[in-house]
Amino acid sequence: MNKEKIKTYDECNVDEKEVIDSFRKMKLLYDHARYKLHKRNVEDLINDYEKLMKLREEIQSKYFSIYDELIAEDLIEGELDATIWGITREHENETWNSELRLMTDIKTNFDIAINMIENGEAEKIIIDSENW
Repeated sequence: MNKEKIKTYDECNVDEKEVIDSFRKMKLLYDHARYKLHKRNVEDLINDYEKLMKLREEIQSKYFSIYDELIAEDLIEGELDATIWGITREHENETWNSELRLMTDIKTNFDIAINMIENGEAEKIIIDSENW
């Protein structure tokens, strides 16, 4: 078995540090671009949820309005049971809000990671871990 001790970053010579620094910077650039892409995708999804919820509300309002008009003009018979709509919409909203909160948390985590890369904190953490 190889008994060589693994060098920490501080124990490396200048050339080795330069190579390690280059790889670290490439990794951070890659992560930065990847996180920004995923953040944008999550933001698009959040916007879609917000549009969906607004559209659903508009559809329901339109539905009740048209239904009331048709009843008022004796074009259809019956009564509209709004409780079914209310239960369905409440369930939809709970589901969508839960999914929206999850995506918002994920976006926040990407914001934090991007900020850590941009302000140099991520690189410092990596360097510190290389010295263990």
